[in-house]
Amino acid sequence: MSSKWDELLERNRVYAETKHHPKTFFGEGPVAVPSIFIFACLDMRASVEEFLDVKPDALTKVVMAEALIVRNLGGRAKSGLHALLFLEEITQGQALKEVIVLHHTNCGCSINTTADIQKGLKSKYPQNTDEIEQLDFGTYIGGDLENHNRVVREDIKFLQDSPLLRDELKAHIRGYVFDIKTGKLTLVPQ
Repeated sequence: MSSKWDELLERNRVYAETKHHPKTFFGEGPVAVPSIFIFACLDMRASVEEFLDVKPDALTKVVMAEALIVRNLGGRAKSGLHALLFLEEITQGQALKEVIVLHHTNCGCSINTTADIQKGLKSKYPQNTDEIEQLDFGTYIGGDLENHNRVVREDIKFLQDSPLLRDELKAHIRGYVFDIKTGKLTLVPQ
């Protein structure tokens, strides 16, 4: 019996044989790096590529040509800062022009608490209590739009307070909440 992963592997085989265009290695020539960095949630109901209609680069067919999208629990900036810093460093601060913090309504991080998740893990793995207590799942009390806005503002402040980001980039950080029912993005007032 084949699994879903086996099906995906077969799709990869077909892709590699029929659609793939070789990409440039670092050091071989210019590598396209988008100017927009987006922190987004890993929830598939809030697919950034879908609701922003992100287009692939015509030449390389790289889907992320318009924006680099980093997904994690809740789209939290703290969890993805290392990716932003990595890209800033390898491009010597020459690629990124904007940072977007993008959360969405009905996020799992807004309806579960870190304490509840830790409690469940501790009941399954009591021998790992100390390690589990160190885990931060970035949860927050969600519900209404103002609570989502508050958490987006917290993430923006976290980035703007970082001594590791250049001031020019800090000046171009914005936040939005995506409504999974209407499909609309709402700018979070600063």
